[in-house]
Amino acid sequence: KSSMSKGDMYLFERKVRFYEKKHQRHASRLLVISPMVDKAARSIAARLGIQIYSYAEDVAPTIFETGG
Repeated sequence: KSSMSKGDMYLFERKVRFYEKKHQRHASRLLVISPMVDKAARSIAARLGIQIYSYAEDVAPTIFETGG
């Protein structure tokens, strides 16, 4: 999504639980990729175990970026 609010984080978590129940599978990693994440949404995500990638600085440099 282009932006994530506190409510969006709860909705995402509910969708993950629905998927897990319907397909009898465990989601081993919960990721949200969005350029704008509300401050309250970040605290909710941390509590729910959702990883957030919002800016290029959030991602560890790759071998191409480090020149190695």
